[in-house]
Amino acid sequence: MLLALLLACADAPASWYYGEDLTQLTIVPIDWDEGVYPNTSVLDDPNNPFAEGIDAEVKWEVLATDCVAGYYAFATTLAYQPTGEHQFYTAQCLQTVYDAGRLAPEDTYWGYTAAVRGYQVVLDAFRDSVTYDATGTIAYPLAPLAYEAILDMGATPEGDAP
Repeated sequence: MLLALLLACADAPASWYYGEDLTQLTIVPIDWDEGVYPNTSVLDDPNNPFAEGIDAEVKWEVLATDCVAGYYAFATTLAYQPTGEHQFYTAQCLQTVYDAGRLAPEDTYWGYTAAVRGYQVVLDAFRDSVTYDATGTIAYPLAPLAYEAILDMGATPEGDAP
């Protein structure tokens, strides 16, 4: 299941979004807690093309095209609408970007820890959150996926397994 979610972040051209090539975005965090609830510094990040907000449907299209852009789309949505779903996909994009080596060397440690901390926030603050399948009708819980993702990253989740 987690693999299927990670594959949703495959890199593909997305130049038609907002008239710029979103595949050329880079993450340069401006705050240690950027992308981790309750921090909202992503709204001040000059690399964030969505700082003014993003449509609820467009964020899914962005996520499906590129995980750097997906990170900015979901971290922005998380800042405006804190939910476990938004935090989970923000962390998942960070994990994918980290795993793919798409962070500058000086930001690699931040990317790793922000992904782990983001998944942990799902367990701590949004434990009952769900997401839906592609049809939008079948909900499944995110806490077990967040717990598994922390383990997959070689870290230790805090607290009991969901």
